[in-house]
Amino acid sequence: MGSTHCSYILDRLYNFNKTGKPNPTMNKTLLKDLQKRCPLINKKRQSQQLMFLNPDIAKTYRLNNTYYKRVLTNKSLEVNQQLLYDSDTNDFTDQYANYFEDFRRGFGLSITRMGGIQVLTGKKGEIRRNCRVRNKS
Repeated sequence: MGSTHCSYILDRLYNFNKTGKPNPTMNKTLLKDLQKRCPLINKKRQSQQLMFLNPDIAKTYRLNNTYYKRVLTNKSLEVNQQLLYDSDTNDFTDQYANYFEDFRRGFGLSITRMGGIQVLTGKKGEIRRNCRVRNKS
């Protein structure tokens, strides 16, 4: 699950907190893999390069539990590692890594519920053209 543009993670790979070094807490194997897939080159060209954070999904485009397994083995970005530091999300992460059928059922239920969300339009809300910013009036 998940993809990003290299430009969003370059600082963690090469200049964490402006130290000129990678994030010291990052798994060394993961770091080398990400640096290989996101070499330090011209940022303009880099920003458009899309990479999958879970290489297994990039190969199959099939939903599976490797994302959670990668979190448990410290082979994910720090933002994903936060799942391990809260007792509620830690339990879910462990459960989904080991019992994929539970995740599949929960995911299906969540998508079904999201389908029931009523879209607010007109004066009550808007459908954004770009999710990151409000539409211009």
